[in-house]
Amino acid sequence: MKMNKCTMEEQRAITDLLVYKLTGEKIQHSKTGRPFVGKPIDISVSHKDKYISAAYVTFPYKIGLDIENLKAPLNAKLFLGSIIKNHEILLLKKICKKNNFSHSSGVILFWSIKESFFKCLDYCLKPGKIDLLGISKKGIVKLSFSDEIKNLMKKRKLEFCSTRISFKNGYVFSQTIMKKESANHLD
Repeated sequence: MKMNKCTMEEQRAITDLLVYKLTGEKIQHSKTGRPFVGKPIDISVSHKDKYISAAYVTFPYKIGLDIENLKAPLNAKLFLGSIIKNHEILLLKKICKKNNFSHSSGVILFWSIKESFFKCLDYCLKPGKIDLLGISKKGIVKLSFSDEIKNLMKKRKLEFCSTRISFKNGYVFSQTIMKKESANHLD
């Protein structure tokens, strides 16, 4: 949803209304701040500047969304070595060249992808815990996970399905989907 400039409080009110229109339920928040509604569905919301995004999936799926402004002022060097690991820098440079992005825009793209993943997992974004391996022409992101994340996903009985990105008017929209494993599917 695109809107004019508005305050953070207005963005939250619009997000609440959007979630209510999507689900028929009032938005609530877990102890970690993750939004939820009282139905067997999973929701995620994100807002940045003039954009708000809300989406839901039905059980057994989980979703994480993020929106970022690719032209936002950013000191990219602060993210190198922490959010963007040294082995990801070659991919970052390749993506920036291919898309005619500044180095800062590339870092924002990587951040958004990782943010949507960690929102879906309902876990604080931790540097170096997931790595970007590539992005297809269709916006499908290939990721690898640290042992810590693999173990956490196993403990929470989550299976990674996909992370996708799209671009619109200088913004990146990232979405991650996971699936809760059924009791019949476990060892």
